[in-house]
Amino acid sequence: MKTKTLLLTAAAALLVPAAVLTPQAAAGPAPAPQAATYQVNTFERPAAGNGYPVDQWAADGWNAPWALGMDDRARIDATTPAHGGSKSLRVHYPKGKIGPADSGAQAPFELTKSREYYLSYWVRFSDDFSWGTTEYAGKVGLGLAGGASCSGGQVCDGTNGFSSRMIWRLNNGQAAVYYYHMGHEGEYGDYAVLKRNGADIHWPKGQWVNVAQRVKVNTVTGGTANADGEIEVFYNGQSAAKVTGLRFVSNEDQVDKAYFSSFAGGATTSFAPNNDNSFIWYDDLKVSTDRDDICELSSCT
Repeated sequence: MKTKTLLLTAAAALLVPAAVLTPQAAAGPAPAPQAATYQVNTFERPAAGNGYPVDQWAADGWNAPWALGMDDRARIDATTPAHGGSKSLRVHYPKGKIGPADSGAQAPFELTKSREYYLSYWVRFSDDFSWGTTEYAGKVGLGLAGGASCSGGQVCDGTNGFSSRMIWRLNNGQAAVYYYHMGHEGEYGDYAVLKRNGADIHWPKGQWVNVAQRVKVNTVTGGTANADGEIEVFYNGQSAAKVTGLRFVSNEDQVDKAYFSSFAGGATTSFAPNNDNSFIWYDDLKVSTDRDDICELSSCT
């Protein structure tokens, strides 16, 4: 029933700016941040066939200081069946291209600062989606990030933020969560493969699936990061990966971005799609501090 409502390389890395708040328009007390603790985007308002630049995202309540690919590689689509309603967001991953400047789309959408957030979105890969040419990796859809959004081969030192995004791996589209935290073992962050009943989950082609994520930022005592941060990922409503004992920050940074970060790659064009028919559709984006707002996890109506 229809309901409505990431491996980056040094070559492709972008440091996400800190969240930008709307300037105060008149004298008086400073306003609350523009973003609410609950945001949803069903892509039903914009006209089909058009790009979806940041000003159009903002018209739907999602604000970002910058974006890549939303003008030209992202389109509001009404030709492929949406998850809900009649429209979804289609993103193109061109043949031979890698990195957010030339593949997919990227934008750091501002959130009201909170220690814990949930997000959910529906995703559909094209029937001909290419996982790569001779090497295989890329980012998928929305993630959560905070502060300076440590990523792209950076060393997370507790003061330069953190990030947690979804990825595909290998030539069979293995699904995993890819995250940057203090003390990450991999040069480009760490990952945990999604599993169901002990078996690896692979992104399917040609069908809608739901992925939801919860990130809880660690506590800090006297400038020391406590190892009590968590990431949990749900696939079609069931827990598929959980990472505990994480240290994200040693300062006051919390989750403050819904990070749309989706592209092929990878350091070289060997990670690029080998055809020009690689698309991903996204629908029914939700971000909230309250699990009950995420119907895919709470069975709300």
